[in-house]
Amino acid sequence: MDMKRLNEIITNNEKVKILYEGHPVWIERIDNDAKTVQVRILDTQEVKGVYVKELVNTEDAVTMKY
Repeated sequence: MDMKRLNEIITNNEKVKILYEGHPVWIERIDNDAKTVQVRILDTQEVKGVYVKELVNTEDAVTMKY
């Protein structure tokens, strides 16, 4: 995910499923300068700081065709 899209989601109060390492997360805080976010992993309630580029917006996921 990129910073622009993340800020759009937050600003527009969109309800989008966002994943970190395959786990759904809740965005708790954004650091636009460092391009990082604090996320709560919903499966475990663990709070982590991660780079925005490590997040996956499931709306943006590409489906592979074989």
